[in-house]
Amino acid sequence: MYLLTIFLTFLLGLHYSNGRIVDPIHPTQRPLVPSHTKPTPTAAFQHEFQLDSDGNFWLFWNVSGTNITFETHVRTRGYVGFGLSSNGKMFPSDVVVGWVKDGTAVLKDCHTTGHFTPEVDTSQDWHLISGFENDFGTVLTFSRKLDTCDDNDTIITDDTVKAIYSYHPDDPDSVQGMQWHGVKRRGAQSLMFLSSTKSDVSIPANNIHIDLVSPNFAVPSVDTRYQCTIHKIPTLTKKHHMIRYEPVIQRDNIDYVHHAVITTCPEVTEADVGTSFECYSRGTPRRFQTCSEVVVAWAVGGVAFNMPEHVGFAFGEADSPKYLRLEMHYNNPTMKSDIVDSSGIRLILTPDTRQFDAAGMSVGVNVDPTHFIPPYQKAFLSTGYCSPECTEKGLPETGIKIFGLLQHAHLLGAGIKTRHIRNGTELSPIAEDDHYDFNYQDIRVLKEEREVKRGDSFIVECTYDSSRRNKPTIGGLSTQEEMCVSFLYYYPRTTMSLCLGLPVYDQISKDPSKAVEQFKGWNWRDNNVQHMFQDLVNNSTYRIICNGPERLKIHRHFSVVPKPDVPFQKPQRQCS
Repeated sequence: MYLLTIFLTFLLGLHYSNGRIVDPIHPTQRPLVPSHTKPTPTAAFQHEFQLDSDGNFWLFWNVSGTNITFETHVRTRGYVGFGLSSNGKMFPSDVVVGWVKDGTAVLKDCHTTGHFTPEVDTSQDWHLISGFENDFGTVLTFSRKLDTCDDNDTIITDDTVKAIYSYHPDDPDSVQGMQWHGVKRRGAQSLMFLSSTKSDVSIPANNIHIDLVSPNFAVPSVDTRYQCTIHKIPTLTKKHHMIRYEPVIQRDNIDYVHHAVITTCPEVTEADVGTSFECYSRGTPRRFQTCSEVVVAWAVGGVAFNMPEHVGFAFGEADSPKYLRLEMHYNNPTMKSDIVDSSGIRLILTPDTRQFDAAGMSVGVNVDPTHFIPPYQKAFLSTGYCSPECTEKGLPETGIKIFGLLQHAHLLGAGIKTRHIRNGTELSPIAEDDHYDFNYQDIRVLKEEREVKRGDSFIVECTYDSSRRNKPTIGGLSTQEEMCVSFLYYYPRTTMSLCLGLPVYDQISKDPSKAVEQFKGWNWRDNNVQHMFQDLVNNSTYRIICNGPERLKIHRHFSVVPKPDVPFQKPQRQCS
């Protein structure tokens, strides 16, 4: 046995010492594993994200009460930088830097104020849990409070936040001795730390997946194209639930695929399957226009979405959707002419059904060219309204529960809030994001499901930054136009799938289109004109459309957007 051990250690390049087989190469001297290898976290983390395109910087995190724990795995044996930024730049930002030198881990809570080394915070509120080096690189685990009450630290909320990162091949002796990381070893990625879908979800072994793609579509050389394809769900012998969906994006075209939406099609027939058409063009058959209930809403920056454990979208029953419409939005600002794309969405279904059937609903501003955003404004507010009359007709007596949503705007979007009012009292926002990022739009999973009753109303507010535009922007599907919509995911399933409102500017004209033509001639550099128009919009009558209890019957009525008798008040920070 002794001779066999000696032989194996010689063959494998190991050393035999004091009765133990040892690796003569210290972990810090071994070559790093290939970048395509995903690292294994030290514990169970609910969330994960690859921050860079090369797989050199991985972030894992858990949220527990008022605390958050991060773990970084970085392909370096030098220092690692990670931080939170409001603008995606390296300063000003709240950062932590760490390294492992001679087996000892170091972590410093810092902040940045310019193009020089970070300043160490007087109050050290990021706390090191562990740090070591392995075959992947450097692993650091650390935690902090969501609100440290330190002015140099960023408060972690439900907002989108820019996670910034950097790394260097060498360890410093101190923060002041850190060398510049360089251009290629840094970056920023928008994330939602408190409301992202969980990554640590197990998928049943008996699942089936259905890929809905737009096969070999030649993207035209126009800046925006909405292309739709009709699909059929394969025959299912019994009820299934869709429990997950994930983007299937052709790698070469990732810069051109902006979003994908899947809706149910109650009037489509077998003969329509495979039909590909421009989604909202004139002459589109009515049966294609009735595809309205949202099943999937994915947008650029989003990842796979896992349904809560008690909820799923139903397929396979007599009244379940049999036909779906895949809508692909291509953003081609350079009008490139040689793009051929087969991207889409993968649905994961299981016969192990769950307690509730899910559904989708769109609330906000109706997409229409009379949606008007003036130029030269840093924070113009557009409002969409879903009235109590709509929810009274469309919702069941038991009400519904919202478990997630996707808030959507285009390039001017700076913030979006989905408000909830009941009997004149404003409840806490369903979602509020003061740092909306057009390039990162993902499903928000609510920490607590929101009950919605008959007679409740929604107000969706979009804050637009048009300060760099010298012409008005109108509502529309193009990326250069604007939208303001919240896609709500809820249960139990009902026939209500949309509730949208838009101001008609009745103070100016009985015809909204004529009012918009007048607005185009106003002097938008004049602050008084800007304030006057904001007041006009806020006090306009709104034209509201919604459906339910009959899915295909649209209800239209007019209403003002009432101010709540009891507005919502944000809780005060608890800092001594």
